[in-house]
Amino acid sequence: MKKLAFFFLLLGATSVEAQQGSRVILAVFAHPDDETTVSPVLARYAREGAKVYLAIATKGEKGTNEHAGIPAGEPLARVRREEIACACKQLGIETPILFELNDGELGAITNPLSQNIQAVADNVEKLIAKVNPQVMITWGPEGGYGHPDHRLVSDAVTQVVQSVGGTVKLLYPGLTAEQLKTVNSIWTAGIHWHTTDASFLTVRVPFTQKDQGAYHLGLECHKSQFTADQMQKMEKAFDAARDGVVAFRPWFGNWKVNDLFQ
Repeated sequence: MKKLAFFFLLLGATSVEAQQGSRVILAVFAHPDDETTVSPVLARYAREGAKVYLAIATKGEKGTNEHAGIPAGEPLARVRREEIACACKQLGIETPILFELNDGELGAITNPLSQNIQAVADNVEKLIAKVNPQVMITWGPEGGYGHPDHRLVSDAVTQVVQSVGGTVKLLYPGLTAEQLKTVNSIWTAGIHWHTTDASFLTVRVPFTQKDQGAYHLGLECHKSQFTADQMQKMEKAFDAARDGVVAFRPWFGNWKVNDLFQ
């Protein structure tokens, strides 16, 4: 929690600027590497001058992979902190904000009840007050491919947005069934991605080749999670599926735009 307090101290210096009209995006995900689902859009808006913040709820310390040879626990957590810092640098966004909760335990039965997921909600609420985002991005209710931590982060962020009110726009990234076919024709990782009907994906944000390149470089920071061959296939698969656009579903309403700040 000392790390979290340090990040909030740094963010305090930017909160006044945010309140005075800067364009601010806050993305909240469960693990280091989850940001890759929307990396091209984060890179685009950072390149265009927006303040783009990325908060990560867990340490990701249980995500071991044979090729990396890094044991679970603090050794892997340390590497993953370095990897997400590397990814943020490659995307051109702000230093990552780390909640440092335990991987795979957000839904644990605790006393008091739901202590871990409430910690996510509490931290998100404080962060909103600090950076005053106009736009927030998190996993949809399906959690991408259904990971419990993904689903619970989505739930916590949505809970906070609906409780604080205001004008913040909350968005969930999504893949259509057709896009998933494209991904699976190039790369599969033994996981089942859930899809979103195209009629709900009304916020369609284009990005440039430069933004796509930043996504590649950011993904390639996560060496503990993917081999070089896996990264190459992922890049090819999602580049083809996205075709220059990341699509989002608004949490509330049905606004149809191609710019997050419209």
